[in-house]
Formats: sequence, structure tokens, C-alpha cells
Amino acid sequence: MEKTYPKARLIVCEGTHTRTVPIDPVPFTIGRLEDRDLSIPNPKVSREHALIDCDAEGYAIHDLGSSHGILVNGVRADHANLKPGDRIELGKSGIVLIYKEEHEDSSARALLSRFAGDTSGSELEKLSLFLQAAQSFNSTRVLHDVLNTMIEYTLRLTGAERGFVFLGDSPATLRLEGGLSKEGTPLDDDSKISRSIVRDAATSGQEYFIGDATGDGLAVGRQSMVLHDLMSVIAIPLRGRSSDRLLGLLYLDSRLRTSTLNRVGRDILHAIATEAANLVENARMVQAERAADLVRNELAIAASIQQSIIPAHLPTFPNTRLMAKTVSCTEVGGDFYDVIPVEDGFVGIVADVSGKGMSAALLASIIQGMMYAQLKSGASLTDTVATVNAFLCSRVSGQKYVTLAAVHYRSGGAIEIVNGGHIPPVLIHADGRVESLLDGDVPVGLLGGATFHSIPLNLSPGARLVLMSDGVTEAEDPEGNQFVTTDMASDLASADPIHAVFASMHRFAQGVPPADDCTMLVIDTIA
Repeated sequence: MEKTYPKARLIVCEGTHTRTVPIDPVPFTIGRLEDRDLSIPNPKVSREHALIDCDAEGYAIHDLGSSHGILVNGVRADHANLKPGDRIELGKSGIVLIYKEEHEDSSARALLSRFAGDTSGSELEKLSLFLQAAQSFNSTRVLHDVLNTMIEYTLRLTGAERGFVFLGDSPATLRLEGGLSKEGTPLDDDSKISRSIVRDAATSGQEYFIGDATGDGLAVGRQSMVLHDLMSVIAIPLRGRSSDRLLGLLYLDSRLRTSTLNRVGRDILHAIATEAANLVENARMVQAERAADLVRNELAIAASIQQSIIPAHLPTFPNTRLMAKTVSCTEVGGDFYDVIPVEDGFVGIVADVSGKGMSAALLASIIQGMMYAQLKSGASLTDTVATVNAFLCSRVSGQKYVTLAAVHYRSGGAIEIVNGGHIPPVLIHADGRVESLLDGDVPVGLLGGATFHSIPLNLSPGARLVLMSDGVTEAEDPEGNQFVTTDMASDLASADPIHAVFASMHRFAQGVPPADDCTMLVIDTIA
């Protein structure tokens, strides 16, 4: 005898497009090949990417040795048991699968089998209404139409005068999404409903059926029913199959007595509401996935902007050696470094714009461009920083600022340093002594009238100057301890200081990902 499996499906989200695919047959294969049960022609999806099977514990997904793996609810997994609502990412493809299960409790088939041979003509009419509603649900993809259909058919089923649907995940957040009269007139005024019943149903999760306000105990003390002359009220919380959380509420009322719904009628009313709730849940999941796609796209753009302002190759200058590196954290930040040739040498910069994401990356690009233009035109280092400060204070008004350390290196080793709220540069003398230079001025962009000072120094042959961002010094281990400058003295004095520091930082963090971008610029003087 052929084995049967519980019905389940995948909502496939590819950018702004979604489709639903039943998990059939089982085992169910996923990959780039055309003969896969779910074929996805995306180069970042492996030819044979994953497989879904089913056993006594339910459905499970298995990675088939794909190049980029699978993530279940954001966690890399070779194997994972699936629960309704689970989010499956296919490596770096940007394609997301949302796992859903099909329950027959409220389906037409279940209702028909439950009441077969035990239904009157009127009850068969009610079942027919459900079938019509279910067909209408399946024929539309617009959430507004789904909700209107639910109200329309529940009004016909109950004989109520008005119907409203509210969406929200708590009693406090419920908002009116739509309403209809029994004549089909749209209603947008919910001021004359029983608020207490709406609140109680949403809070308790219980369905309310008040068929006669004069004799129903549930109506006692409901001033809103008396005030608005309501004789009957029905309130049904909307909950999806994949979770028990509140999605919204269906509310029906009438100023006239309505016939009390029997068991069949209540079950059918519940079934219509549940079917609609499932569609609401699916729509929300798709909406959430699209929002996540927008965030991912924004971060990708920000990352490209961030990379574009970092020099591909460092220039060369007599008697100096330059090294630099930046490593982005999991979120795109506003770190950048630059080395700008000027008439009498060069200017090296390490900067860190506050915040992360697109805004930080864009502002970093603007600041880098401004400093390049100012310095190339012959402006002094202090004047350049003052110009950037004036711009930020006039345009972003304290919402964003930047910390930066900039050094003007002149032939012969004479330098000047401007520090705008950045961590102090580190000077490694030729004899091996490590010196943390003094803190500088305020961050750039906080105070409109701020003055920035330069510190003159002379780098003797064999000396080294290190500029770095606080992502390096504030890297944390699992206990929250920070990787401070004093821990890296020997690394900073090594032949390859950047490699040494980053390796030590990685060991110190013990797998804790960096919370901020990490940037270093090293200037060596050569005898």
C-alpha cells in the first residue's frame, strides 16, 4: 500500500515574486537542475541543493552538500526538523522558502465528512456558503479582497447587519481594516460597536456568540450594547495555523435578534475565519520577507559604496612604507581610510562615521570626497577638518558625526596630526617603545564652532605610526572584555603589524563576531 504524507507546502519568495509549491512527492528535491521537484534556476543554488522528507516526527530538510548551504531561521544547518512558519534560506541566493502545513480541520472536506448524513437543508446551504467562500479565497491574491469576502459570507451565514475586520497582534494594536453592511455598503466607522467584547475576545482568544442581549449572560454589563441598541454580537479572534498568535478579529453585530447558530453554523463560521486568517498570515510573511529583501539590498548597496571609497592600491612615497586594511562587521558601517598625495607629501586618514547601514556609508563617501577635494586644493589639514565639521553641523545637525585621525606626512619625516574625537594614534619608536599619543579634539560634526588643532611630530627613521578605528580596540571576547591597545604592543612592532593585530584580535574574540568595522593604517619610515 502506498504511503501517504500529511499535506505541506512551501511559499517561495524570489525578490518581489512569490509562489506556492506543494511538497509532493516525498522525498522532495530542491536544486538548480530542471528535474528537481522545486527547480530554481539561480547560479547560487546548487544543482542538488536540499531535500525534504517526512517521518514519524514530521517533515525535515537536509542539505545535500550544497556550495553555500541552507539556513533555517537564520542558523546554518545540515539537517533540521521543520515547523510551520520556518524560514529556509538557500545559501547566498537571496531565495527564501517558508514552510507551511495543511490542516484539514477547517477544510471543506473535513466539514462535509463531519456532518454527512447529519445535516438539514439549511445546514447544507451553510456548507455551500463555506465552499463558495473558500473558492473566493483561492481565486484572489489581494488581502483586502480576502477580508471583504470573509465579511460578506459571514454576514450571509449569520444574518447579522454589520461586519468589521480588525488586524493587529494585540488588543492595543487592533486597527479597523474594513467593514460591510449586509447590503454590501462599505463601512469605515466603527465607533458604534461593542468595544468591550472586541477587547475581551482579543485578550482571551475566545470566540463570543451573543444571540440575544436581553437574555444572554455574556451581555450583562455591556454598556456599549445598550448604548448602541445591539441585540446580537459575534467576535472571533483570527489566528493562523502555523502559530497561535493573534492576527486580528472578526466582529459582527445586529440591532435585531438573529437566529442562534447551531454547532454546524458555528463550525462553518470558524472555518471561514480560519481560512481567511491563514491568508492574512501568508500575506504578512510575504510582506516581512519583502521588507527583509529591501534591507539586504540596502546593505549590499552600502557595502559597494563602502568598498568604492577605499583605495584599491596605496600610493608609494620615498622612504616610507604604507599598509592598510579594513574589515567590515556583519552590518555595513562607516569606516574608511585613504592616502591622498599632496604637494609636499601625503595625508593619511582613518575615519569612522557614527551608525551603520546605508546612511553611514553614504556620509562616509561624502566626507572622503570633501577631504580629498580640500586637500588637493592646498587647504591645510586643520582647515580641511574644520570645513567638514561646518558642513556636518549645518546639514545633519548632530544626527551624525565622524571621528577621524589624519596625519600630514612631509618629506624628511616631519608630520602633523589632527585628531577629531578618534582613538589616539600609536607611535612605535625605532627603539621599540610604544607610545599612545594624546587624545585630540571633539568629534567632527558635533559643535559648529569647534576648533581643531594639529600636533607636530617628527618620525625618525625606523619609527612607525599606526592609525586605527575603535572596532579594533573594542573587539570583545565571550565575557565582554575588550581587546585594548596595550594587548597588541608586540603585534604593532612586528614586521607585518596589520596581520599580527587582526590575528590576535580573532583569537581574543573566540568566535564573537565584530560589532563594528575594524580599520588600520600603518606608516613606516625607512632609513
